[in-house]
Order: sequence, then structure tokens, then C-alpha cells
Amino acid sequence: MLRRNRLTLTLLSAAGLLAARAWADEPAPPADQPAAPVVFNFPTQPPPGAIVLFSGKQEEIEQLWYARRSKQPGAWKVDADGIATPNHRDLTSVQSFGDCFVHVEFNEPTDAKGNPITSGNSGVGLMGRYEIQILNSYGRKPESHECGGIYSEKAPKLIASKKAGEWQTYDIIFRAPRFDADGKLKEHARVTVFQNGLELFCNEEIPGPTGIQYEENKGEVPTAPLVLQGDHDPVRFRSVWVVPL
Repeated sequence: MLRRNRLTLTLLSAAGLLAARAWADEPAPPADQPAAPVVFNFPTQPPPGAIVLFSGKQEEIEQLWYARRSKQPGAWKVDADGIATPNHRDLTSVQSFGDCFVHVEFNEPTDAKGNPITSGNSGVGLMGRYEIQILNSYGRKPESHECGGIYSEKAPKLIASKKAGEWQTYDIIFRAPRFDADGKLKEHARVTVFQNGLELFCNEEIPGPTGIQYEENKGEVPTAPLVLQGDHDPVRFRSVWVVPL
């Protein structure tokens, strides 16, 4: 537990220090203008203690994930560049997680000219119950159904999306729900979400499961798998890893 706590503090302290340095180097904005959002720099490579769920290998998809609503091996296709594309089915991780740090990189589809195709609809399902929405939201206003939102529940504080076709990153600190000795829920899940280094939520309570649970993953539990949504649009993924906290 001590090692994990140190790792958590290292991740957060490093990000905070880099942000503080970046903030110090910037001139103060005029009094009538809001301060520019701070960009946090999280590690892009899995740190010691991370559980790598996808690093670009087909066998990782087949061995570490299964097709949701079944127990069949994951069947997303991985190309020569190590990028996974959905096959109209969600992926569920074989391993379950409680409190954790989640890193996911994604890319919304475009045509050969760089124009968006589809709405880029996907999501990261924490515990298969709490969806952080993925959508082509570049240039839009924050809403609960836009990219970075706690789907159908809460809007992010800002839209941090890049244009479709550019690689984007979620860095998510998730606190699982808490239960008393009788198994009764006493605290809802909480989440801190960064998209492309910009803070969207800070220790935000999630009042209950969102739409991604479907007919599975009902109620709230101490641990459960991670879900990558693939039953909507062909949003591509790379570099998915989790640090249990």
C-alpha cells in the first residue's frame, strides 16, 4: 500500500510541479481576462507498477480483453502501427480494478482529406459503469454528452478536444465507491479527469452508473473491469494502461 501511495503522489506531484513551472513562466493575464488553463504533463509511458492492457500487440487484445456480453476473446484488429480498431463490439478487461489511475490514447476517424467521418462516438467505461465520453467535440460547448463529460450526468468544465484525426489522451484518477460492513453503499465513486493535459473534473462525485452499463454491470461494486466502447464508431486506440492505487 505504501508503494502505491508513493506512486500516486509521484504522479500528482510531478504533474503539479510541471504545471506550476509552466504557470510561473507565463505573464499574468489582464484583470479583465480569465487565466489560461494549466496544461499538466502526465507520463506517456507506463510507470513501474502499471498494468499494461494494450501496447500495440494483437495478442493483448485477445488475451487481456473479451468481447462484451460474452466470454469470447477480444477481436479488435491491430494494424502494423500497433493501433487497435473496434469491430462494432465493446471490449471488457479480464482484470478488475477499484481505485486506479487510467491512461488511454484515442483517435477519432477521418477520411483521406482529414474530414471527420461519423461523430467519433466512443467512451471509457470505468468499472464498466461510469462512462467518460469520447466524441468529436472540437469547437463545441461543454455538455454532459460531449467529449470528456461524465456521460449523461455531468459536463466537463471545458472542451479540451483536438480535431478529429489527432491523437488524444485521457489521464483519469478514479476512486471506487465505498461500502460499509454490511455491503451498503456509503460513498459514490469519484473521478478526476484530464484530457490532453487539461483538467475537466477534479474529485467529482459520480451519482451512479451511466448509460454504458447497459444490461450488464448493474448497481455499484468495489471492483470491476474496464470497458472500451466499440459498438458505435471506429474510434482507434493505443497505449492503454492502469495503475492500481
